[in-house]
Amino acid sequence: MKKTIKTIHFEKAADWHYIIPIGDIHLGNIGCKIDKVKELVQWIKDKSRCWWIGMGDYCDCINYKDKRFDPRTIEPKYLSNLSEAVTMQIDDIISILDPIKDKCLGLLRGNHEETIRLRYVHDVMYEMWKKWQLPLLDDIGWVVLRFVHDCNTVKKKPCYTLKIVATHGNVGGRTAGYKMNRMEHLTRYYDADVYLMGHSHIKAMTMNDYIYLDGRFNQKHRKRIMAVTGCFLEGYSEGFNSYVEKWMYPPTNLGVVKIMFNPSRRDIHISE
Repeated sequence: MKKTIKTIHFEKAADWHYIIPIGDIHLGNIGCKIDKVKELVQWIKDKSRCWWIGMGDYCDCINYKDKRFDPRTIEPKYLSNLSEAVTMQIDDIISILDPIKDKCLGLLRGNHEETIRLRYVHDVMYEMWKKWQLPLLDDIGWVVLRFVHDCNTVKKKPCYTLKIVATHGNVGGRTAGYKMNRMEHLTRYYDADVYLMGHSHIKAMTMNDYIYLDGRFNQKHRKRIMAVTGCFLEGYSEGFNSYVEKWMYPPTNLGVVKIMFNPSRRDIHISE
């Protein structure tokens, strides 16, 4: 397990900060809605006080020797050059996400990156790290954000911490409830404010309030968020097949969830 810590300075107490988990893009698959990825990249680039976490499965990375390989599901651009398809996919996803690399908090490894690494000795995450020098969180990681309020009214600047536990995940099952129940397990092991999981290609979220005693034994309330973070791979689309259709999985949820945090108020929200 790995950890990354980032300090963020802000001036106005009213400012909201955004954290966007981006994953399960599956670039290279014919069902990948890359235009939606580019729209999100532009939104993050233009949005002040906005950061993102890579949730894994950035590329499909299915080698033609892989048992999952199906030429019907490969984007024609890559199908015409199978021997270099994975390398081309890596180059393309790096190019697409490059405009927001400075806003990235860290990159998780998905099962597609892990499979191509273990079976075919091609490390997608190393290629992304070599290009960007960003923190690699591997399978599960801590993202700790320290928000420092640069106000002039006090000598000691207030500091607020947001703790995030993020994982690509490996949870199967066909219902959102099953996946959220598995995420509940994380709250038993990790004390965080936000819990994020990819892999399932759905968007599901919950926000709970829990009660604790502070250092002076005063009763306090604190919000906790759990979210399964969506995808950019369309499962059912007219004109081509996918594994989602083949195995009769539920339709996928395109897009991301958006986490909003106001440090001064210690207030947090989540939405699509």
